[in-house]
Amino acid sequence: MGTIEFAGVECAGVDIAGVELSGTQVQQILFVFVGFIIFLLLVLLFNFATSKRDKKSGKRSEKAEPQYEEIFEVENELFESNPYKNDPDSFLEHSVLQTVALTLIFGLREHLAKVAEVAGMAENPSDQHKAMLAVAKHLEAKQATPITFLPIAFTQWNQSPTQGIAARVILNGKSRTALLGPSLAMARATANFPEIISAQVESAHSAGETVFILAIDGLAYGVFSVSHRLVLIGSGDRI
Repeated sequence: MGTIEFAGVECAGVDIAGVELSGTQVQQILFVFVGFIIFLLLVLLFNFATSKRDKKSGKRSEKAEPQYEEIFEVENELFESNPYKNDPDSFLEHSVLQTVALTLIFGLREHLAKVAEVAGMAENPSDQHKAMLAVAKHLEAKQATPITFLPIAFTQWNQSPTQGIAARVILNGKSRTALLGPSLAMARATANFPEIISAQVESAHSAGETVFILAIDGLAYGVFSVSHRLVLIGSGDRI
């Protein structure tokens, strides 16, 4: 069967189960076997070196969770200047109504800041508060000089997760109760909504929006509808 020298060792032909292998075939098998062993050793060495380097650097690769940003946006606003036509004192300009709404939310900002100060960390507002803050941002954007905005004098400010926010404000020399709250709660706390406000409330609810009613002394003067959506701002791998 012949003999071939491999790495200083003679490789003779062999007979396995009646199958004759020449010295050349035995040599080729040895080449493959030795090459496979070397490959395994290289893989193990590479994995060991990589693991050691990662432990030393303290870094690891991981799949990032998708990151989203909450967007609260005023989709519509509507005011009724005189919801009770029989009383001339019930008439209020749209600009005054906007300032009343801003005043109530100004109180909300102060409340959230005080809570954060007591807790020693940033307060995480509820979705209702976030929607109300979006109303304030919307109204401030409409002001010629929003940075100079001064609230109407107010007292007895308070807030409720179900009723919204309320305060006593001075309008035309009179102390009045102003409220800004969810439409369902405000429907029980005020007289019947004016027709144009009722229509807007129904339309906003059909669109899945959050609806707030601005009321003064039990009369509905305004409605704000706020949408809420999540926007993808980041995804992928991070090291």
